[in-house]
Amino acid sequence: MSTKLKEKTAEVAAERGIATHKVVMEDDSMTVTHWVFKPGEQTGWHLHDRNYMPIQLSTGRLLFEFPDGSTREVDYVPNTSSFVEAPLEHNAINIGDVDIVALEIEFKN
Repeated sequence: MSTKLKEKTAEVAAERGIATHKVVMEDDSMTVTHWVFKPGEQTGWHLHDRNYMPIQLSTGRLLFEFPDGSTREVDYVPNTSSFVEAPLEHNAINIGDVDIVALEIEFKN
């Protein structure tokens, strides 16, 4: 994460906690990360410099914040996924009242 993005995250970290995440698999072609967002938690500002695919494992509602100030709310539906092209800078916040659980597959090739 760049210094700029760390500073942006530090500005909002006092308001919200950071979601729990753990790399559960990594090889030459991909990284798989398991995420758990408790209500009110965020990812922190970050830049995806590789294409990735989130897989929703739970219900929930995320608010995505973008550098231009725009936002987008997304309702999570279990067992669904999407493909996201890089680059993408954003912060994601659980604005619902349930834990959000997801896998994120980042493609290295």
